[in-house]
Amino acid sequence: ASPGAGVVYGQLQDAATSRSSAGRGMAGMQEGLLAAKTWAPERNLDAFCTKVYNYYVEKGFWCIVLSRITNLVNLAFTILFSTFLLLFVDWSAVVRCNEHSCEHLLRQDVLENTTFGEGVVIMYFTIFSLYWVWSFIGFLFTLRDSHEMYEFYTERLNIRDDELPMLKWHQVLDKLVGIQDHVKICIIKNLDSLDITNRIMRKDNYMISMVNAGIFKISALCLDEHSGVFGKTLEWNIRALILDSMFDDNFSVKRFLDPLAHEQLSENLQLKNGMVRLRHKLMVMGVINFLFMPFILVFMTIYFFLKHFEELHSKTSDLGPREWTCYSRWHLREYNELPHFFEKRLRATHKPSQRYVNQFPMNISTIIARSIAYVSGAIVGVLLILSLTGSKSILNVYIGHRSLIWYLAVFTAVLALSRAMIPDHIEQYNPVEAMEEVIEHTHYCPPSWKGRYHETRVRKEFSRLYKPTVLVFLGELLCVVTTPFILFCYLPSRVDRIMECVKEVTVCLEGVGDVCGPAAFDLEHFAKIPPSKLKGLGAASPAAVAKAGETKVRKYAGPHQVTVDSGRRGERKREHEEYLRPFKSHQGKLEKSFVSFLCNHPYYETDTQGAALLTTLTANAAAASSAGGGGGRPPRAPALVASHIIAPSGPGDQKESTGGGGRGKGGGSAAAVGP
Repeated sequence: ASPGAGVVYGQLQDAATSRSSAGRGMAGMQEGLLAAKTWAPERNLDAFCTKVYNYYVEKGFWCIVLSRITNLVNLAFTILFSTFLLLFVDWSAVVRCNEHSCEHLLRQDVLENTTFGEGVVIMYFTIFSLYWVWSFIGFLFTLRDSHEMYEFYTERLNIRDDELPMLKWHQVLDKLVGIQDHVKICIIKNLDSLDITNRIMRKDNYMISMVNAGIFKISALCLDEHSGVFGKTLEWNIRALILDSMFDDNFSVKRFLDPLAHEQLSENLQLKNGMVRLRHKLMVMGVINFLFMPFILVFMTIYFFLKHFEELHSKTSDLGPREWTCYSRWHLREYNELPHFFEKRLRATHKPSQRYVNQFPMNISTIIARSIAYVSGAIVGVLLILSLTGSKSILNVYIGHRSLIWYLAVFTAVLALSRAMIPDHIEQYNPVEAMEEVIEHTHYCPPSWKGRYHETRVRKEFSRLYKPTVLVFLGELLCVVTTPFILFCYLPSRVDRIMECVKEVTVCLEGVGDVCGPAAFDLEHFAKIPPSKLKGLGAASPAAVAKAGETKVRKYAGPHQVTVDSGRRGERKREHEEYLRPFKSHQGKLEKSFVSFLCNHPYYETDTQGAALLTTLTANAAAASSAGGGGGRPPRAPALVASHIIAPSGPGDQKESTGGGGRGKGGGSAAAVGP
């Protein structure tokens, strides 16, 4: 680790090296030296934790290798095939092709006298070929990292690749936490589940916080963030310009807030330096996006049809003809929610969401769609019968200069689209039940929706978040066009809010560095109702007080907003609490994120703030159960409290552990708790 660093870099140090000299012989010494060579100190602990997580998600070494190879092959095919279609196919001859003349469909004089269009295609091929080379170089680095992770999983975690599909993430994380007694990951302290997750989700948590604060709500020219203005292209630019450049080597955002880092400047001048630099970067990237916009549009269009046309024709009911927009995905995602947990939660929303949308049939469009489906289906049926009889009329008969095979393809597409517009038959009209099931998985319900699930207005607002797949793709194409203008004209005016958000929500965790405050589950400062104001908070145990006293300081806040932690009593004093209100958690996102984290990580033990929230949930669940006459399933909150609150312990009282820090003997009882 570099001297004077705010956060000391983690290192993987094999304890066997120190024991090998204690009379174990030459074989033991060689094993220890080999381990010391294999597990060199890690300078970037965020990257290490991310590699451990990605190795689990992608299920082992060979799965990662084959996935990357197939991605490279698919990318190369898309580049070559699209270049062939754009450069070598004479589309004017294809359009003129009929029963009398259908020759010279391929151009013979390519590149002899280069035209402007050919030059554009050559530039397109060159740009994406360089992108393929860059992806191949990234594959080599991924191959090296995956081999390191294979050895780490096999030798340190004792997990083979064939065991990964049967393991849950919290079981792998439990082993990673447990080996810190022998393999030092962080030399400051042993990391627990929350610390490791904060390292993996460090950047994404800031993105979630900015979306939750409404910073990227865009409204211009009858378009909004759900109309495709906020898509993958804009998300990639935000990640590259803001999230990836926020942290220095010490995982601090100070350099992002103050690029010049002049100690003699006032706080306002330091923040202004960061704003000026970020505005300049956004405008420059806007110009670059504008120059590359035509090539990206062409590539995305061809890639979409090559990949999704068959899916649009025969997509299974599990996925449905709709999907969540890019902005709604970030809006629904919770703090510290790892990607595989989030995707699992969204997959569970498709069926109830589609069922809710179908509760409001569009009678006029349905009638028209059924008529079109009948006519096109009849034509397709006749043409299929002709093809099955072996008659050559399907190829030789022309109607309006088009063969019957052309009409078969066209009416098949029309039939598929018209069928997609016909909703499934609804046995019983019950939008309330359908929406309640959606809310159970999305954890999202604006106050204006409550008690009004049956209204068309709510259905329209919900349909803005959950759109047909074709409209989502068209929105992505629109995003490619609008991103240069958003970067050049719109986001520079939001730089002050972006910098203020980073400044106000950042807290420093010991052994982790600067993280998003709500993701650190700082309920006292970022929850709408602080736990200290909740009823039912009992006396805190010494262990809980010690855990609550960990360093969690908002060091980038102004002098009148600084949080002071006592360290001994866990007391916090803060002035001008209203100043932070724009960046507080909205619609209970922080509280829901906290409970979901406990459900996904059953061995994590919370502090006094979390204990207050869980105690309140217990009381509310018990009251709801009593009010309902004791019917239905028992509340889950008591099990959650018993499993995650740190048990009281005295100086001579030690908790039993299964090898990991922050895991008491009561942790296993939470494994059955559902999200």
